[in-house]
Amino acid sequence: MKIQRTIYWDKLAEIEELQEYFQKDLPLFQKIMEEHTEELEKFSEQTLDKFSKIRALEVTNGCTQWGFRRGDKECLSMEQTQECMNVVIGFMKRTELYFPSEGKIEFDEAEKTFLHAARSLYQNAFKNNVKGARLEFHATSTAQFIVFGHERMHRAMALVKQDYEELFSPFYIEKGQKYIMRYLKGFA
Repeated sequence: MKIQRTIYWDKLAEIEELQEYFQKDLPLFQKIMEEHTEELEKFSEQTLDKFSKIRALEVTNGCTQWGFRRGDKECLSMEQTQECMNVVIGFMKRTELYFPSEGKIEFDEAEKTFLHAARSLYQNAFKNNVKGARLEFHATSTAQFIVFGHERMHRAMALVKQDYEELFSPFYIEKGQKYIMRYLKGFA
């Protein structure tokens, strides 16, 4: 189901991690983003709901991990940071989610294939330093937020806060929400 959206490129260009790609090769970024948008729009609303939940968890975990690596004054202990990572990476490896208020959330084969590809792209971009993978990662990540939409992402963020605030801490829940909100301001 294709939904018409207005993209505010000037707002997206303000996002620090996107600036490099907007300056170097905006047409390539847009092309990858549009291709990924079309791929995502083929999934059902229920699948997009599941994907948005895992995306909200990934972002929150990412904020937690970066805070620890930088040694931010608010960072969690090493043990807490590892626990956050183990929970989210465990969900990714098993391709299933668990929210105490909703129970276990499973993925079908097509959904698992998508999640494995997303995880592989992340690893190529940030672990293996494959040329061009970071641009592709950020373009596909932006497409995800756009396809998931405001309402769905707000629900996913609220669920992560409700069920996992004790794990991540109120500070990193809010940090993850602020990270996502920057992208949500980039479209209507």
